[in-house]
Amino acid sequence: MLRSLLAEWFVGVEDSQIEPHEASTGLSGALVWRVSLGGKTFCLKRWPREYPAPDELASVHGLLQHVAQLGFQIVPAPVITHSRQSFLHSDDHLWELTPWLPGKPYDRNQPSLERRIMAMRCLAQFHLTANSHQAPTVGAAPGLQKRREILRGLHGGGLERLRQAIGAKRASELRIVAKEMLAAIERSLPTVLGELEQAADVPLPLQWCLRDVKCDHVLFAGERVSGLIDFGAAAVDSVAGDVARLVGSLVGDARNDWPPALEAYHACRPLSPDERRAIDYFDRGGTLAAAANWLRWLFVEERPISHAEALQSQLVQLRSRLRAL
Repeated sequence: MLRSLLAEWFVGVEDSQIEPHEASTGLSGALVWRVSLGGKTFCLKRWPREYPAPDELASVHGLLQHVAQLGFQIVPAPVITHSRQSFLHSDDHLWELTPWLPGKPYDRNQPSLERRIMAMRCLAQFHLTANSHQAPTVGAAPGLQKRREILRGLHGGGLERLRQAIGAKRASELRIVAKEMLAAIERSLPTVLGELEQAADVPLPLQWCLRDVKCDHVLFAGERVSGLIDFGAAAVDSVAGDVARLVGSLVGDARNDWPPALEAYHACRPLSPDERRAIDYFDRGGTLAAAANWLRWLFVEERPISHAEALQSQLVQLRSRLRAL
């Protein structure tokens, strides 16, 4: 089946080499294959049935094509099919083919100030390039409003539903971590929700952003950034959300490491005072919202776990971030 799909892009696909690749340690449901053909390497990706919608993926591909054409070529811009499409619809899934970007993700276990600075500069350069894709606007940041909506739901009964779902599960290390996360969410919720009730309506510059950029999505070849990947959540929002997401992923609660990362970004793409304040709101609200989402996915919706060890590590990191709020 995979070679029949590849035939929509290439001729001579019978000579291709196709290897499965673990695309994610999360619950996205996306599948990835590494394809070697004609001396080149590509990434074949099957999106989950649930998302993105065809028009959403077409919009993201338009963004990637735009920044690549302007010289920002370390993104997975789609390869166009014989029928001039940027993706296929087959077997109830959307499929895309992109160049395989070299390098390895930033390693949290081997922290590097130089690499963190390079990652933040890369993000700033992406934002500067993406700013010319469609007309930028000014308004309330969708990311902050979404975080406020999630926290309102927790305050309005969602927290209790999580407590009941977690309490009903048998004892396990995962359940222990979940209960500790829940207690930390409950402690911080009133303060952070109060902040977002005001901050979420402040007008900010809006443009195309990644909206789910993590250190795992920044690839390095040596000390050079060689790839910026995973644009599945890309949409129009405030750059402050991307900055908060990436810095939080790179350095976590090491607050002494935040200023150099922020200044590396600011030196390339200056941040306004309102954007600087919004970074903190995105970070605090996003930490609570992300923790609550993971608990809901695991204990209420009971989504299957395919990478238990990596998931446990991610939850432990979230627990640490919650404690520091």
